[in-house]
Amino acid sequence: MMKNYRLLLLLTLYINLPNLYFSQKNDKIWMDGQGRSFFSSDAKINEEDTISASNISSGYNLIDLNTHINPFKTIEIFGQVRIKNEFGSFFGSGTQIDVRQLRASGIIKNKVKFSVGDLFLKQNKFTLYNYNEELNLFENNFNNSYKEIVDYENFYFENRWRLQGIQTNFSYKFDRFIRTLEFDFFTTRPRGSSQINSGSNTFISDMLISGGSMVSKLNKSFNAELNYVLLKELPATGTVERAIRNPVYQIGINYNNKSESSIINHKLQAGFSERNWSYKSVEDSTSELKQGMFTEFSSSYFKIDSTFSLNFGYRYVDPNFRSSGAQTRRIDMNETNVGTIYSLYSNNYLIRPISVFDIVTDPNIYNQNISGTLMSFNPIFSNALPYGDASPNRQGIFLDGNYNSKNKIFMINFKSSYFNEVIGQGTNQKRNFLTFLHSSNINLKEIFNHTKEFGLSFSTMNEITSREGDSLEIVNLNSQHFNLLIEKEILNKLFLQLSLKRFESTGNEYINKRNEYGEIFTFQLLDLNRVDNLYCYGIKYKYRENVYINLQYNLWNSNFNNLNYPDLNFQRFLFIFSVKL
Repeated sequence: MMKNYRLLLLLTLYINLPNLYFSQKNDKIWMDGQGRSFFSSDAKINEEDTISASNISSGYNLIDLNTHINPFKTIEIFGQVRIKNEFGSFFGSGTQIDVRQLRASGIIKNKVKFSVGDLFLKQNKFTLYNYNEELNLFENNFNNSYKEIVDYENFYFENRWRLQGIQTNFSYKFDRFIRTLEFDFFTTRPRGSSQINSGSNTFISDMLISGGSMVSKLNKSFNAELNYVLLKELPATGTVERAIRNPVYQIGINYNNKSESSIINHKLQAGFSERNWSYKSVEDSTSELKQGMFTEFSSSYFKIDSTFSLNFGYRYVDPNFRSSGAQTRRIDMNETNVGTIYSLYSNNYLIRPISVFDIVTDPNIYNQNISGTLMSFNPIFSNALPYGDASPNRQGIFLDGNYNSKNKIFMINFKSSYFNEVIGQGTNQKRNFLTFLHSSNINLKEIFNHTKEFGLSFSTMNEITSREGDSLEIVNLNSQHFNLLIEKEILNKLFLQLSLKRFESTGNEYINKRNEYGEIFTFQLLDLNRVDNLYCYGIKYKYRENVYINLQYNLWNSNFNNLNYPDLNFQRFLFIFSVKL
């Protein structure tokens, strides 16, 4: 009987969610949210594997209910409750009900804003910033069902980190000397003390991330900014011997010159970091303090009509620069992080390495926590800037831009850079990194004068890593990525979708192996000749912009060209029904 009640509640909420949204929008209590049905059937094509299941099916129904309570105009209490039921359960059996988000926010005296609970925080690209994952350097105009799920499930929003704590911000206006002065401060606890070894009764310490920003508009042309963030472990809250302290400072100045047709922007910024470890075994014992700095200058040109923009600059990041809030990766390429589907293959003998398919489709391989040390990366996917613009031990130039035709038929984007190491790793020789990325969107509807939507999008990436020297020093790695997407409206609101992702990496590289302090202690040689392919065929029916049904057939494979790693061949049938209000 209880199971039937749960099912009835689930269906009632799913059906009436739009009514709740529209009927209560103007009340003190109103609701919105998102519903999703997801089903996938995965099958291996390799006949040599006789142990793994030939077919694996999984799926779920979920509803995220967002409740907004406004007891006053200046106060809001927000809560997100998730109701989820995995497929395979009988009429509501195994239904999960969780509080996914909780936050209170408001304004004091119409001057000071505050938020307590779940926060989405971002500062500067060198202090606190959530960089995009690999193979996602360009956004396309088409709705990517997989990408929506990955970002939503991991709270990725405008390159912000989801943290829990308190935030406040306020601003001042002035009549002379400067025009405005804005302040923002926060304190969060991304990790509490918890037991990590029951046998030895060992507890890790609390971790705090605190910081603040100050932005000032000096006049109509000049802006100045100051950012500070501190990651710190509290030794007294745990039993581990060491605790990290990592403050980062940044200062920048912007110059804008606006004319009737264009905007020219120049930005100069610099900063430095400190990092040390404290120990409990010796009173007031502190490891050697390591400091690192960065500097960047960039100039940008923007057309007022948004048809053209160009940005170029120079960046230097010291080998010892460490910024946990900016260098934490979305995907940890550690061997323990494996894909959800067929994580073991070749008769359960080998761990399947993360592939293009996993990066595109699997939200479970992604990271939501700030790391105090540099996380592992795979050089075939990102070698030039594995930690974004804040990647340490890099200096070089960059150039990027975009062009949009006035009739909105063509949109072209490109990014290029040339970086090299500041110091060599394991040798005096330094790596060089050459990267070029390109993306184009073509509106075929306008070209062929069709009445229904018809679009083409494709992008390419080429990253070359090289290092000279003797036979043990030479590095030569070439990674290429090609992406193609076609979407055609064949009937009213019914779209045919075809896409292809191909990734190829050939050559050799050395992987850095780091200890618990994030320091390199050895290198692992990789000889690579790998090809990943992902083909997608599907149809999508769009009720409206945020409500759709998507049916797909995915075919994906990884060819390692290595006797120790047999090739992979899999297929997937996918169904997604998504409702967003």
